[in-house]
Order: sequence, then C-alpha cells, then structure tokens
Amino acid sequence: MKKFLLVLSLIINTCYIGIVLIDFDIRFSAAWNIMFGVFFALSILLASVFLFQSRRRLGSHPYLSVSVLSLSLASLGWFLFINYLSFIMG
Repeated sequence: MKKFLLVLSLIINTCYIGIVLIDFDIRFSAAWNIMFGVFFALSILLASVFLFQSRRRLGSHPYLSVSVLSLSLASLGWFLFINYLSFIMG
C-alpha cells in the first residue's frame, strides 16, 4: 500500500510539473486549486512519514520516498508561486 501511494503521488506530481512546464495554458478552477494544494501537502507528509519509517528498517531503500518528497516540494512551491502571481496580477 505504501509503494502504491508513493508511486501514485510521484505520477501526479510529475504530470502536474509537466503540464505546467509545457504550458498547456490550463486554468484550474478554485476546487481544483484547493484539491492540488491539499494533495501536495498530504504527499509531503506521507513521503516524510515513510522516509522516517524506512530509516528504522535495515535494508530498505528510501529512494522512492525521497523522490516523492522532492517532487512534492517542487510542485507545492510552483503551485504557490503561480497562485501568488495570479493574486497579485489580478
């Protein structure tokens, strides 16, 4: 279950960054913005918890948790930056 959640978070974060960087000019509604913000925060929390759990186990590799954590931080940072610019510019 952990691996499935981490892989799903990795796919969603990668797709979000890809869509934003390719610039499909997609404007998300308020409901989508709230959902993305909550999802990015939850994926950061889950990746952190799984990363700390993997430190206790011998022989486990935390690479998936680290990649999800870094992509989630990047996605959340870009999401907040775009929404801040949208709020400032009107």
